Amino acid sequence: MADIKYYLIRGRRLGKTQEDGYYLYDNGQWIVDERNVILDHLMGFDPGDDSFYGFGNAEIMDEMEEITEEQAIAFMNRDM
Repeated sequence: MADIKYYLIRGRRLGKTQEDGYYLYDNGQWIVDERNVILDHLMGFDPGDDSFYGFGNAEIMDEMEEITEEQAIAFMNRDM
């Protein structure tokens, strides 16, 4: 079984990582995170800072928390 991690972004957006990539939960389905929302939060990428220091921003990293599968399922059920 693949190692899947679930994330809650800004308390209102669900995401996950698994072997084959990053996904966001949108309109009842998992879609590929083409805009790198999850990876940007994991790395603390600040799009407003175009210097080398645009990475590692703790405030951006803190906008996303890892949650359990049970919490993710509850979020999806609430969203229905």
